Amino acid sequence: MDKYIGLLFLGLIVTSCTNKMYYKPNILPQQKPNILLIITDDQGYADFSAYGGADDVSTPSMDEIANNGLRFTNAYATAPVCNASRAGIITGKYQERWGTFYYEGNIFPKTIATIPELLKEEGYRCVKVGKTHYSDILDNNIKIKQPLSLREFPLNHGYEEFMGFCAHRHDYFKLMKSDRIATDPDDDRMSQYGPLWVNREKKDFDGYLTNIFGDEAVNQINKKDERPFFMELSFNAVHHPIYQAPDKYLKKFGIEKFPDWEPEKESFLDYHARTCWMGETDPDGRKRYLANLACLDDNIGKVISALKKSGKWENTLVIFISDNGGSQNTYANNGELNGHKYILTEGGIRTPFAMSWPEKIKKNQVIHQAISHMDIMPTVLAASGSKIQDSISFDGKNLLPWIQNPIQELHQELVWDTGNEWAVRQGNWKLHIVKKDNKFRSIDLNAGTYLFNLEMDPGEKNNLALQEAEKVKELTHIYKAWRTNIDAIN
Repeated sequence: MDKYIGLLFLGLIVTSCTNKMYYKPNILPQQKPNILLIITDDQGYADFSAYGGADDVSTPSMDEIANNGLRFTNAYATAPVCNASRAGIITGKYQERWGTFYYEGNIFPKTIATIPELLKEEGYRCVKVGKTHYSDILDNNIKIKQPLSLREFPLNHGYEEFMGFCAHRHDYFKLMKSDRIATDPDDDRMSQYGPLWVNREKKDFDGYLTNIFGDEAVNQINKKDERPFFMELSFNAVHHPIYQAPDKYLKKFGIEKFPDWEPEKESFLDYHARTCWMGETDPDGRKRYLANLACLDDNIGKVISALKKSGKWENTLVIFISDNGGSQNTYANNGELNGHKYILTEGGIRTPFAMSWPEKIKKNQVIHQAISHMDIMPTVLAASGSKIQDSISFDGKNLLPWIQNPIQELHQELVWDTGNEWAVRQGNWKLHIVKKDNKFRSIDLNAGTYLFNLEMDPGEKNNLALQEAEKVKELTHIYKAWRTNIDAIN
C-alpha cells in the first residue's frame, strides 16, 4: 500500500480530498457498505424521468435510485467521449495528467491507483461486469498481441473477477465465436462480434447483452462471500447499435427488427456510417433507442431487487451515472442542453448522476452545484472507512459530508480539454474555446470563443464573450494555469 502513497504524491495537485466522513468513523469490517457503481453508455440527460425528462421516457428503476437518495443536476464527465471519461471515473483524476485528451490517448500508469486497487486494500471483493474502454480497443484488434498483459485489462488494475468486453462497443446479440464474420482488420476491430471475457478466457453466450450483464450482476450480489463488494456494472446500453433489442421490447414500441449487417453487400465501416453515424435517418430511430433504454432500466430494476431480497439494499451505496452526454447518432435526448457527445457543449459533458445509500443518505434530495465524476473515487473511499483517504491527493472530492450542507461550491472550477477544444466552468460561468471547425460526419461545431451564464442560459444560446471580455480573460487564465500544471506532470 505504501507504494501508492509515495507514487501518487509525485504529481502536482489541483484539488485534494480532505473531507471527513459525516457518520461515526469506527466501522467494523462487516459494517462496511457494499458499493455498486452503475455506468450507462451515452445516455441522454433528458432520458431519465426522475430528472423531469423527455415526455416519451419512463425509467422507474433509475428513478428509484434517485428517489431513495439524491440526484445532481450539474454533474459532469471529464470528457465528452467514453474512454477518456471512464479513466477519470476510475482514478479520481483528470485523465489529461497522463496524456489522454480524447480518443486513444494513454492508459493510466501503474503510479495512478484505481478504485478497485484501493478498495481491495480495504477488504473489498472487487468485480467488473460489462464494458471496459480506457485507451486502446483490446478485443478483435490485430494490433494488440497480448491483451491479458496490459494494465487496461480489468484484472490488471484491481478487479478479481471480470465478465464483459474491452472495446468501445459490442454487438448485443452476436456473442459466439461463430459470429466472428468480419475478415477485414478494420471491420473486425469496429464490428466487435464474438464471445465475452470471463476472467482470462473468452466464452460464448446466447442472449441479449444487457440482460446478460444484469443477470451477472445479480449473481455477484448473491454470491456467498463475507467480504463487502465493490462492483462496477458498466452497461454498454444505450451505445450504438441501439437498433438491436429483444423482441419483447420491439413489440412494446411497435417496431420491426432492424436489418443486420450483410458483409457480402458492404463493409462494416460503410454499414456503421450509414446506420450509426446518421448516414441515413431511421424514422424509428428514437423508438429503437427507447426500446434499448427500457431493457436497460428493467435490468437495473432486477439488480435493485436482488439487493433488497439479499438484505443488502440498506447498506449499499449505489452510484448511477452515464459516462458522457447523449449521442446524436442514437437519437438520445439531452433536453434543454446544447449539443451532444463528442464535443464540450453541455450536452456532451453534463450527465445524470444519482446516488442512494438508505442507511446514510436522506431521500429525495436535489443538489444543483457542479460536481464531477472524479468525485466518485474519494467518495467511495470515504464510504469504506479507508484510512488512506486523507493521504492520497485527487482532483475529485468526497461528496458525503458536502451533501449534508451543500452551501459552498465543492469545486471552484472544472476544466476540460480534448485537444481541439477546451472549457472552464467557474460558478455559473462557462468559457468554451473551439480552436478549429469540427465538421466530422454528424458533428457540426464552429471554431470560436463562447461564454455562457449557465444559470440563466443552460442551453448555451446567448454567447456573452464580447460583452464580458474580462470574464473571458479570467477563465482563460484559469485554463492556462491548469494546463501548465498538467503539462509539467507529463
